[in-house]
Amino acid sequence: MFLSKGLGAAWKVANISEGSKVVIFGLGTVGLSVAQGAKMRGASQIIGVDMMQEKCEKAKAFGVTDFLNPNDTDEPIPQVINRLTGGGADYAFECIGDTGMVTTALQSCCDGWGLTVTLGVPKQRPEVTAHFGLLLNGRTLTGSLFGGWKPKSEIPSLVEMYLKKEIELDDLITHNLPFEDINTAFDLMKNGTCLRCVIHMPEIECFPMAGN
Repeated sequence: MFLSKGLGAAWKVANISEGSKVVIFGLGTVGLSVAQGAKMRGASQIIGVDMMQEKCEKAKAFGVTDFLNPNDTDEPIPQVINRLTGGGADYAFECIGDTGMVTTALQSCCDGWGLTVTLGVPKQRPEVTAHFGLLLNGRTLTGSLFGGWKPKSEIPSLVEMYLKKEIELDDLITHNLPFEDINTAFDLMKNGTCLRCVIHMPEIECFPMAGN
């Protein structure tokens, strides 16, 4: 689901154009899928914003051209992005689930046509607050449900692309653990060192039924 959500946000919701400039807030599996989609659409600059420096190399493998750690600068993030892009991003994607970051994403877009797509599910404070001037200046804010895909008619095409190795999924799975280590999997997710973890269930031995 995270792959279809990210790719769909880039392809179907935002409809990223070739040569455009993109900024992605949050480089988990959804954010990296957005980066992959932006790269495939020919974006000229893909800025990834995340506080975990260890995600930098993985992000670049998925198409991120510039990695930005907010902890490394005292300058407001929108100002940094404005400088890096020469006026603001054409597309901004909020993949964290932080409504405050939605405002930051809006501020990071360019005037006139900048589009912000929010994909994260907020864990608290679901209301979005932004200065109305951001919208008056031509910026747009929209959401994304399942990446805009039609499950029955369009998801099979994504499966086909994966089977043909046209899109990357396997590298988004960073851990494989047995069921007895499920608590470790939760810890990995909580501390942010895991993108996706596959839990392997124990094999169940089947016994033949006694005859009547």
